[in-house]
Amino acid sequence: MLKEFVELIDSDEEMVDIKELFTTTDRRKWEKWIDIFETIQIDSVAKGLKEVSETYKLNKTEEITILAYVKFLELMIAKVEVVGRMGKEMKAESGQQIKPDSNWSGMYG
Repeated sequence: MLKEFVELIDSDEEMVDIKELFTTTDRRKWEKWIDIFETIQIDSVAKGLKEVSETYKLNKTEEITILAYVKFLELMIAKVEVVGRMGKEMKAESGQQIKPDSNWSGMYG
């Protein structure tokens, strides 16, 4: 399925519709994961995880997948922090006003 999705992205089509790759069952699973990922808000991870655990009966593999997603969110925040620091350094070099750094640190492993 991923191979076919990449082919869709690489095609000349302006609109990529992933839904054409799914069976009805696949689509339900896909929608479940979209809902789970939307529930886990980056500013309230614990609350989202609690809601997901109360809403869905998940197997161990699914729980590991969710924890990997939480780690992914952490890594994305870290990348934004690096980009922000680089921007501040560039501003400092050009003499522009700089705001204080954030106190964020990695929290999920």
